[in-house]
Amino acid sequence: MGTKRQKIANFLRKVHLLTLADKVMFLLNVYKNRKSNRRFLVENPSFRPIPYLLSYDAYHDTNWRYYHNIGLKYSELISDMVIKLIQENNIKILEWGCGPARIIRHLKKIEGFEKVALFGSDYNRKSIQWCHNNINNIRFYTNSMTPPLLYESEVFDCVYAISVFTHLSEKMHFAWIKELFRTLKPNGILIFSTHGDNYANRLLSPEEKAKYDSGSLVLKTHSIKEGQKFFGAFHPPSYIKNKLLKDFSIVKNIPDPSEKYKLDQEVWVVKKR
Repeated sequence: MGTKRQKIANFLRKVHLLTLADKVMFLLNVYKNRKSNRRFLVENPSFRPIPYLLSYDAYHDTNWRYYHNIGLKYSELISDMVIKLIQENNIKILEWGCGPARIIRHLKKIEGFEKVALFGSDYNRKSIQWCHNNINNIRFYTNSMTPPLLYESEVFDCVYAISVFTHLSEKMHFAWIKELFRTLKPNGILIFSTHGDNYANRLLSPEEKAKYDSGSLVLKTHSIKEGQKFFGAFHPPSYIKNKLLKDFSIVKNIPDPSEKYKLDQEVWVVKKR
């Protein structure tokens, strides 16, 4: 499915119809999910649904059950890493690139996280405004596409970023890694996901495949603005280990978290020594 989508996206980009086609796909997606979403709200009356446009912009889908369930899975992964690696009291956690709170809204419900201080940050002002209005007991802020964040140095025990580096240029990879580590306390952890080997089959041209196999970051931008969903970055594990994180301590790498967490992006956990 991913390869087919990439072929279609490549064609639409070449004929300058990608943006128009995406608007049509959005309307079809809303229509496809209308019954499922109504059932989900009946089953979960306390759930605060996110606007379709925010959901589609962030996750390329308007299915609220998917939004809820995959957010829950990622929250389990984050909490497992924090419980295992953080031995502090008064824990503070930041989700950088929180979007409309798909993951962070679940963390307070996890046993042991009731008193954890949670912060969310994103460059999409509409998403942050929705979070302000609908998600309680979490502090949300808007950030720019470029550093710095508004937080002081050595504030957080954990910073996590799920499917954020997957939509950034190489320059911003290094700028944001440096900035996120600035906000971490000593012995704090950074958790982030990448398009690793599970996504390599989406690289269709021989040039892209050769670049990936050589250990270089591959960008598929489709002439789209950085940070948006069609701006894709693909990360050979050797690139993460030998370039992006060469000066940092990797404490855990999960190449395929599908077995335990039902997730497909590669996950990296790095500690600030």
